[in-house]
Amino acid sequence: MINKILASLLLAAVITTPACAVTQKKALPPTVGVGDYVVKVENPTYPQGKGPRVSIDQAHHNYQTMADRFQGFAELIKADGFVPSPGTAKFSRESLAKTDILVICNALNKANVDKWALPVLSAFSNEEIQAVKDWVDDGGSLLLISDHMPFPSAVTDMGQVFGVEVQSNFAFYPDFVPNTGNMNLMRFFQYPPAEEGIVQGGTLFGNRITEGNKPSEAVPFVITFTGHAFRMKPAVPFTPVMQLGKGTNILWPSVADQMGPTTPSSGGDGLYQGVVLTSGKGRVGIFGEASMWSVGYANWENNYPMGFNNPQAKHNQQFILNVMHWLAGGV
Repeated sequence: MINKILASLLLAAVITTPACAVTQKKALPPTVGVGDYVVKVENPTYPQGKGPRVSIDQAHHNYQTMADRFQGFAELIKADGFVPSPGTAKFSRESLAKTDILVICNALNKANVDKWALPVLSAFSNEEIQAVKDWVDDGGSLLLISDHMPFPSAVTDMGQVFGVEVQSNFAFYPDFVPNTGNMNLMRFFQYPPAEEGIVQGGTLFGNRITEGNKPSEAVPFVITFTGHAFRMKPAVPFTPVMQLGKGTNILWPSVADQMGPTTPSSGGDGLYQGVVLTSGKGRVGIFGEASMWSVGYANWENNYPMGFNNPQAKHNQQFILNVMHWLAGGV
């Protein structure tokens, strides 16, 4: 049932993409890449150029690539000693043999690149999905990231082979009301916020991801920027990382930028925006929001920082590194 707050959202809001700013303004020239933000790591984990090889998928009409919206991610892991490179080949035993960690962010089928509406087709062939599954089971590591609708539907088949029920929706924090500057920051805390007035969108679980490998790497909270929420299949072993809490709302539009009073909705309590798991000898991270992983700007909202460059997301960068360290085989 749509509550009063959600009803006001649905009546007033026009949801923009890829993350949500509700009040339209004259757009500034787009800021592509990291802008003037300096990405750095004080104490790199690996000697420069000696860390694990990371292939960032660019072979599936990805909305994020190393040259633009995922430049911040690539620069961050490179500064930590990883060796990132663009993955330009379709997934196969041969192409995957050249990397240690495969990162897939916001892949799309060609049919949906300019059509963010249902039906959304799989970004991958059955052969590619099987190749990735076999590679992970043999010891590879996969980081699969998909933002809000339509991106989840494009990776549904990939998620299913690892026990994930990826769902095509938008996620909103409790009491979200559309107004200028309200960017729907989803805050996930390990503990209740110390400051009054901060709305907690969900729980950040204590585990090896959030603890890191030493006290200085501990992550007390992270922030995401809308995204979607998903379920896990019954009886699939996994470690929860980020789970939506009471009062969060989920919208299920058939067209990404068209929402109104009749848009299907549901509560988000108990759904996930982040989990990790093992498959065979390999490791998998599944996350339901893309902006948090890189440096970005909302040009429709005065170039508001949308990523780990956001001053409120001060722990996101360490969180990203912790996930990558775990995928690289860390305890």
